[in-house]
Amino acid sequence: MSGGRAQVMVVGTYHMDNPNLDYVKSNYKDVLDERVQEQIRDVVARLLRYRPTHVAVEVEPGRVQALQARYEAYRAGRLELGRNEIDQLGFRLAERMGHSRIYGIDYSLDLDFEAVLSTAARQGMTRFLASFERLTGEVREAQERAELEGGVLGLLRYLNSADHDALHGVYMQIAAVGAGESYVGAQLVADWYRRNLFMFSHIAGLPQRDSDRVLVLVGAGHRPLLRQFIMHSPDLEYVDPLPYLS
Repeated sequence: MSGGRAQVMVVGTYHMDNPNLDYVKSNYKDVLDERVQEQIRDVVARLLRYRPTHVAVEVEPGRVQALQARYEAYRAGRLELGRNEIDQLGFRLAERMGHSRIYGIDYSLDLDFEAVLSTAARQGMTRFLASFERLTGEVREAQERAELEGGVLGLLRYLNSADHDALHGVYMQIAAVGAGESYVGAQLVADWYRRNLFMFSHIAGLPQRDSDRVLVLVGAGHRPLLRQFIMHSPDLEYVDPLPYLS
């Protein structure tokens, strides 16, 4: 029970149109393939059991007008869903719940991983570089294996698991790069926290009633920090998506 607090579920997802904007690159099946469409419809049906009052996606509030126009066109039957997770999951969930609005909660901020890696190489941080390369490879393999074995549902289960959340610890390794000089690693980590904190500020402003249930769809890398911020908020109750995806 929420105990007088609005509920927020953060569902970590992957970029379904696969633009490879994240540092870890992966190859997934085309979401418009009918078999994948069946899997996505199954995921939507499971998440609908949460009965969200708000559906929020990874779009900046300043761009939400264009997002809203596309969503209204979809509701009116004038728009075919694109390949991205905003359309495939966000639009479907909001439309099935009869929502007239969809919300954007992103905050754009570039992270210069290349500057961190070049600094680490210059400083001779071979242990960090080897660990970082090994970790990114393991993440890619784990994500592709989860999709191969369990389809979209299996991949989302992994992306919302404690095993995947634990990978956020790599940011603590990054923070040490450039310490005492440029602090390039600590600056990147500070920017990462800053971006997610701004995203949380958008999420926290959505509920208007204690009975509200917000569902947030974001890249899975954001989930550990957003979960932490929500759990520390006296006004919000965090809802784990895994029981709904089981």
